[in-house]
Amino acid sequence: MQAHWIRAACLALYSAALFSLSSCGKTQETSAIPPDPATPPKITIGFSLATLKEDRWLRDRDIFSAKAQEQGYDVIVTNANNDSALQLKQVKDLIKQHISILVIVPNDAAQAADCVAEARSAGIPAVSYDRLVMNADVSAYVSFDNVEVGRLEGQYMLSSVPSGGILILNGSADDHNSAMFNQGYMDALQDAVSGGRITILGQTWVQNWTREIAHDYVKDAIAQYGDRLNGIIAADDSLAWGAIDALSEAQLSGKVKVVGEDADLAACQHIVQGTQLMTVYKPIKNLVEQTLSACELLLGGKPLIYSQTIGNGRMEVPYISCGVTAVTKSNMDTTVIQDGFQLRNDVYGSSGS
Repeated sequence: MQAHWIRAACLALYSAALFSLSSCGKTQETSAIPPDPATPPKITIGFSLATLKEDRWLRDRDIFSAKAQEQGYDVIVTNANNDSALQLKQVKDLIKQHISILVIVPNDAAQAADCVAEARSAGIPAVSYDRLVMNADVSAYVSFDNVEVGRLEGQYMLSSVPSGGILILNGSADDHNSAMFNQGYMDALQDAVSGGRITILGQTWVQNWTREIAHDYVKDAIAQYGDRLNGIIAADDSLAWGAIDALSEAQLSGKVKVVGEDADLAACQHIVQGTQLMTVYKPIKNLVEQTLSACELLLGGKPLIYSQTIGNGRMEVPYISCGVTAVTKSNMDTTVIQDGFQLRNDVYGSSGS
């Protein structure tokens, strides 16, 4: 009998303990502190990239993501792999993930208008990053002075090839920047062309900025023009690389002058090796900082700070422009290396000089 009462007492105590724990749990749940309405929700930036094929865009992705996170933003990055239909699908997916703002590098300047329209219909502002979206309600365009990029290339070509025949490797025709670069080349070359000192032997628009297409075009030009070819202006360093490969195969490396832009590692190496004359350094850090400042202002409902606009066929878009610098062997150390954009050992090799 005594054992029976002991077991009954223990059971009662155990049940009371369970009830007490259960009651405490319910009390904590119902008395949970609600979220502070004064705390703003996390801002998420959708960063829609056209490609990650070139080193340049890998840098943009990494620098943008790091800087945005430093400033307290979340970032979702997508890569369209040079496919406009895929870019549109990715932008729709970003909208479903409740991004606060869209930053877009359009694969196709015209087709990307659909991406911007999707964002705007969802009440999301859209910023064109380095490449302008045409015929779209773009809130801002943040880029470099792309005409100046082309002008610098043309000027440095003339400084090394004051007379003779040149080729022009333009960028993809569906990229608005390609036309701006070309405008810069022609601004620099026009007097020499008009005066008969420079002959443009040929020019092409390289679809999707494909290095192999540039290589094949230059290879055919070498066969056609021979020693009449004295210089090549390339719309970026990847196209310049394709040209240099073709020249190397024809044993013309260093003899035909090549200029490009982006200050890619391969281009910097080509410059110190003497197979590329110059490149144009476009500080991506500055571009990212200006873009994030624009995003902050747009999301805060504040006016943008800009000094010029650019027409995109639909509207005059606020144009925030960053400066650029010509880079040759003589100032390699004081530009891209000093800025940490490229590492000295990577550019010069293990010798470091």
